[in-house]
Amino acid sequence: MKRNDSLFRLIRSLSKSEKRFFKIYSERHVIGDQNNYVALFDTIDRQKSYNEEAIIKKFADRKFARRLPVAKNYLYELILKSMNQYHAQGSIDAELRELLGNVQFLYNKGLFDQAEKTIVKAKRLATDYEKLAVLPDILQWQKKIMEAQSYLSNMEGELNEIYTEQTNVANQLKNLNEYWFLQAQIYYQHTHKGMLRQREDLNKIEQLIAHPLLQNEALAQTFESKLLLYKIQATYHFILRNFEQCYIYSQKTVELLQSRPELLQLDPLHYINSLNNLLNIISMLGKDTERQQYIGQLKNMLHDKAFQNPESVQIKLFEAYYYHLMTWHISQNTFEQCLPNVLEMEQKMQQYDDQLDQMGRTMLCFYAFHIAFGSKNYAYSYQWLQKIADEDRSQIRQDIYDFAQILQLVAAYEMGDAVLLRQKIRSIYRFLLQKERIYQSETLLLQWLKQTARANPTEVPMLLQQLAKQLNQLLLDPQERRILAYFDFSGWLAKIITKR
Repeated sequence: MKRNDSLFRLIRSLSKSEKRFFKIYSERHVIGDQNNYVALFDTIDRQKSYNEEAIIKKFADRKFARRLPVAKNYLYELILKSMNQYHAQGSIDAELRELLGNVQFLYNKGLFDQAEKTIVKAKRLATDYEKLAVLPDILQWQKKIMEAQSYLSNMEGELNEIYTEQTNVANQLKNLNEYWFLQAQIYYQHTHKGMLRQREDLNKIEQLIAHPLLQNEALAQTFESKLLLYKIQATYHFILRNFEQCYIYSQKTVELLQSRPELLQLDPLHYINSLNNLLNIISMLGKDTERQQYIGQLKNMLHDKAFQNPESVQIKLFEAYYYHLMTWHISQNTFEQCLPNVLEMEQKMQQYDDQLDQMGRTMLCFYAFHIAFGSKNYAYSYQWLQKIADEDRSQIRQDIYDFAQILQLVAAYEMGDAVLLRQKIRSIYRFLLQKERIYQSETLLLQWLKQTARANPTEVPMLLQQLAKQLNQLLLDPQERRILAYFDFSGWLAKIITKR
């Protein structure tokens, strides 16, 4: 995607309700050119990929098209202003900004007693919701109001209290910043290095985790600092493949968030992501009872009115719930039982359309393939693979995209569609020939495809048996066995050979 299409990406990121609000907002706040900007908005919104030439051509008869960069910039700012107003309601940050604005107004009018009452209200709100970043401004206003009244209405103890509060807030902000920096460093190492293979990479992680702040939970001075501490420890143990310890800290993260429901409501996406991470570890450890419990919790949240807005929360819940529901049924081999859920999920995906994250949508399609295939609904399973093939390869995991191509051959074979099978043999052969092959099993499949494409139908059973034998030999290698995480090729080959 081009770097100059920020307006396109902003528009496409909006939910349906946000787009509707923007149009209402523009009607009230734009005079004269309102129709032009709504028309430009709608045109960009309908584009699948940004095409400026098409926009200029469409609006060739309108003046703003001659200065399109200016018009785009104005529209961009207009959208941000409308979204600021749309999301202001119910936002603690917006309420604090408004209170501080009121304080400044009252102060400028010389109404110091009223300004003092307002700043006390702001401080209580910021303290309750741990809005550390705004507390220094609030305390500064308190001092300013005291000074404006010549300290006549204040006791000496109040001065000491303000001094102590400001010192504590500064220390808490420093503490939080240090935990943030530790988390950023360990995440950076994990993101850039992935699975650690070099001793020097492990040494860097070990040095970070040895930091004194990570040795004692009591050193985390705030709620957010403690959250960062748990996330750091969970990531560290995940990197080391120490899943039991990772589970402990992932669970602590979820429990800490649950302990402050008022903060949870302010950032439900954080809680959903934490539940998602915990469920991933629980499934790896085979803790089936807990797994079902948390999947049930995601389902309840999906239907809970408290999590209906914003739409981004509902979409994240949708992705997390159906992802874990499908992986659960796959682990239990209860494919047919889950098929109605996949059909239900498909309807929701059509409703959300391109609001779904590309990677999230791809993973849902991949596991929907497994449910459909396991239910022997082979044509339906092929459709899910085709959805992955239609995605922009650069925007999704390459391994999932690659195996979706290969699995189309498997689905086509089970469909009994000889024409489609021949077509897929040729296309996948070309695909494997061009790509960098990570697994030897991919090279083996490439050779098999080449032989099968030239063979008579009577020779296919023998070629399948040869493939199965060679593949099983390769799968003795732990590196090669990783392909079974995508699909049980060995089990599938054994079944079709038995059928013959």
